[in-house]
Amino acid sequence: MGNNGSSFKLYVKHLGAAYLIYIILGMFNSLLFKQGIYNFGAFDEVEIKFRLAQTIDIIMFIAVIWASWAQYLVTKTINKNFALVALLFRFGEGLLGFVATIITLAVIAVLKNPEFSTVFQDEQLHTLASIFVKISGSMWDVLLIIMGIGATIFMYLFYVSNYVPKWLVLWGAFTYISMVVYGFSNIVLLNPPQILSYFMMPGAVFEITFGLWLLIKGIDIQPDKNHA
Repeated sequence: MGNNGSSFKLYVKHLGAAYLIYIILGMFNSLLFKQGIYNFGAFDEVEIKFRLAQTIDIIMFIAVIWASWAQYLVTKTINKNFALVALLFRFGEGLLGFVATIITLAVIAVLKNPEFSTVFQDEQLHTLASIFVKISGSMWDVLLIIMGIGATIFMYLFYVSNYVPKWLVLWGAFTYISMVVYGFSNIVLLNPPQILSYFMMPGAVFEITFGLWLLIKGIDIQPDKNHA
């Protein structure tokens, strides 16, 4: 293939680094900062954690856009049209993530604005803050759908290119298809089965594995080699 120079290898490293950064940030944020930050009755005690959690989300979505850019550059020689469609979905994921974070940040405006506290009772302010959080949560369901679609297309391109082992690509495809199913189930079903969320658990392990593979092993740009 023509695009096998140093710039191509650099794009692969960019992709691996971006994958690792956004998945590690997401896990770190969920485990350390997001726990208990929606306790609006004691918001003063968790405000710093709340602000840090939203800041980390912003950095995470910057890394998502970084990853989508790198993934497009790595896969566009396989099928430029498919790579562009996948880029649009994953870029949309990043943009929607920013919007969801902005809506969550509205909680600060509601709870910390002294003008509101003179007009509304505490319970009313807490209810309004909860509404913003629920709206943001619904946007994450849509985000999972568009992320899953874009990432699945990218996995298809990796599959047909033989850039990485096929077992790794199939693992990734299962991960991202599960995200699409989970996102739709949260929208369509009133009480989606809890088991659906379990299918997403290997997703974080996959993205760490995939990121490390790209950083350490790189990709095989010999189209005649079969990784099956």
